Amino acid sequence: MRITSILFSALLAVGMVVAGVWAWQQAQDLVLDHWNAGRPELAEWAVRSAAIAVVALAQVIVLLFVAGRIYRRRTLDSVLTLTAGVVFALALVGAIACGLAGR
Repeated sequence: MRITSILFSALLAVGMVVAGVWAWQQAQDLVLDHWNAGRPELAEWAVRSAAIAVVALAQVIVLLFVAGRIYRRRTLDSVLTLTAGVVFALALVGAIACGLAGR
């Protein structure tokens, strides 16, 4: 059971990183093809901020469910997890703000 949860979490995190990198690279095409944005440059940054949020969440998953199950948690692990969580929250708020401003 332990190895299954580690593998599932690791695969989920890898998929999230791939999706985040793809979204960052395709931000302009996504905005132009799927959004009727009044300010497409802000909508593009909304997609890019969401991509940063996805990658930061993947880092939290790796730290908590992969490294946290293999190694003992220490202070540095908690600091890195908290920092990645803060980056996720800020990027998500930035994505929402840019998305609303770009409409």
